[in-house]
Amino acid sequence: MDATEQLLEIEAIKRVKARYFRFLDGQDWTGLRTVFADDVRCDVRGQQITGADDWIAWTRSMIEGAKTVHHGHMPEIELTSATEATGIWAMFDYIEPADRAQQSRMGYGHYHETYVKHPERGWLIASMALVRIRVDEFSSCRSDHGSAKKTRAGSS
Repeated sequence: MDATEQLLEIEAIKRVKARYFRFLDGQDWTGLRTVFADDVRCDVRGQQITGADDWIAWTRSMIEGAKTVHHGHMPEIELTSATEATGIWAMFDYIEPADRAQQSRMGYGHYHETYVKHPERGWLIASMALVRIRVDEFSSCRSDHGSAKKTRAGSS
């Protein structure tokens, strides 16, 4: 594979991850399912889940109704063959639970992933492990107009 073909494949993997973040924050569970291999292996928050349908169900149970923002930055993607690749993404996420009694949180870390190129579906996430390096929890206070004012727990 020449350099141009490699760059095109890497860009295709970046688009899969972009869709992952968009579908996740939009709580588009059907769309989110399209970015995963059927037998995906996921390790997030100490939960190890195998299978795309089980992963989507678990994710949905964790964030449905919450306001979330997920960003991936500075991908390090390496093609290991014509149909397999690895990637590491710096990440940030913000989660404001639907249950306002729970703490909101911001997290920082890295996604460690593998990808597989399916003959009909293109590049898919084959495995995903989220390694957090920091999590900040805080209270969330909303005005009557729906905007949010954030303060760190323990600060005024």
